[in-house]
Amino acid sequence: MNPLLNLVLLNTFVAVAETGNFTVASQHLNSTQSTLSQQIQRLETLVGQPLFVRGHRILTLTETGEILLSYAKKILALNDTFFMKITGSAVIHTLRLGFPEDLASGQVTPTLAAFMQANPNVRLEVTSGLSRQLHQRYQHGELDLIIVKQKKGEFKSDYCWPEPLCWLTSNQRQLLNSDSVPLIVFPENGLYRNDMFKLLDNEQRPWHITYTCSSLAGIQSAITDGLGISLLPLRAKLPQHRILTEDDGFPTAQEMEIAMHFHSNASDTLAELAKKLAQQLEQR
Repeated sequence: MNPLLNLVLLNTFVAVAETGNFTVASQHLNSTQSTLSQQIQRLETLVGQPLFVRGHRILTLTETGEILLSYAKKILALNDTFFMKITGSAVIHTLRLGFPEDLASGQVTPTLAAFMQANPNVRLEVTSGLSRQLHQRYQHGELDLIIVKQKKGEFKSDYCWPEPLCWLTSNQRQLLNSDSVPLIVFPENGLYRNDMFKLLDNEQRPWHITYTCSSLAGIQSAITDGLGISLLPLRAKLPQHRILTEDDGFPTAQEMEIAMHFHSNASDTLAELAKKLAQQLEQR
């Protein structure tokens, strides 16, 4: 007879495989790294083959590991379905998502709400923040899916959409006669910040920072009130803003992109949500 797979070991295996990290997986399972490591070793002994390629910061699956992951998810899902059937209670599956502020505050929330309605056993944990910070957390296994802004082709992704940029100023106040261009910027490491500096430096135009804000809404308001000029996505332009062009002395900025990232071994539930989010963003 073939050996029987242990559900506890399978649950640990899926957590480690999806996070690629014993530390993060141990936090999810409220266990210790050493316990998880021992459980993976027991499972590998049971299967008779290694399941992970060791030696890398992020664990990757062997060919046997890839096969087992697909079956492990189905086995655990059947186990959950059985207990839901006899108890009538839902098993909570948590998805950790990360979006930039302007997407989290309106463009994707209807899709998230509809998904929660259709999947009452799914709990969403949504984090809003700067794209670079979200991408770092994703790489560290702290987020399951992110939608971020990045330079074209900077990171490979399954879904991406063009994000044209433009210089924006206030409709009400004229700032072009200033000896130095007053800039409204995101904090250090924020997108568009260094691009603004380089573009103006290439044109040998003096500039200075008048306002720094981590909120897109705050930057939009500062532009409207005439505190300065900023480089933002075209879709962030408000009726109170005017676009500045090369005729005004502002060089065209390279187009960026919005990209969705989630791991190739993502659960079917996460893959379904990713598809729905992609459909929503296609319509923007």
